Amino acid sequence: MISKIGAEESRSTSIRLVVVTRYRLDGDALVALFHTYPNFRVLCATTSPKVALAVGRHRRPDGVLLDANLIDQQSDQSFTSLVTQLGEIPILLLDEHVNDRRLATALKAPSVGYFTRSAPFSELAAGIRRMVCGERVFGPAVTSRLHKTPHGWQFWPAENASRLATLTPREIEVLRLIATGHSVKHCADLLQLAPSTVDNHKARLMKKLGVHKALDLARLALREGLVSI
Repeated sequence: MISKIGAEESRSTSIRLVVVTRYRLDGDALVALFHTYPNFRVLCATTSPKVALAVGRHRRPDGVLLDANLIDQQSDQSFTSLVTQLGEIPILLLDEHVNDRRLATALKAPSVGYFTRSAPFSELAAGIRRMVCGERVFGPAVTSRLHKTPHGWQFWPAENASRLATLTPREIEVLRLIATGHSVKHCADLLQLAPSTVDNHKARLMKKLGVHKALDLARLALREGLVSI
């Protein structure tokens, strides 16, 4: 009887997760790791945020573990929409390494935490436990870069100077297109601008960023999370 009650209590206190990854193999690997922890239960492992949202609405998991690479590279609006639609269900972003752009996106949503894959799985699991108890969680790779203010968690001033912060929204669009291999003429066609206007945007953004080659632009955009491979 005692063992039966213990089993029932274990099930009732299990943390129910939805795991969303860019690649199915990553999801399978995480599911296997969570299976080694008795108080975790993966309700769904998927590569589709839409599927995760549907599961979140109908089964109300305790948390969502989301591959940070799935944040829409074109706009933060889709991620903001996902957070809004999941409501009080907390989300933990899991990134390859600290990416200032994606971390800044996470900081805007009080229910979102951020870890990198460099953290031991035991620390990730502990972070998820704290997250489902209502705590804001960040992995060891980022905690030294943040501080809590009356307005929420923010970068320390020295870490907040992303090189992209000086660019206008239009310059960001031009940078993204050039970094993915588009010519000035093709950028102009896509943005419905004159080639000379795009060329001016390109010259200004390169001056602001202190780079002189399109290859350097591509590397910077990739490092800042503006584009992905």
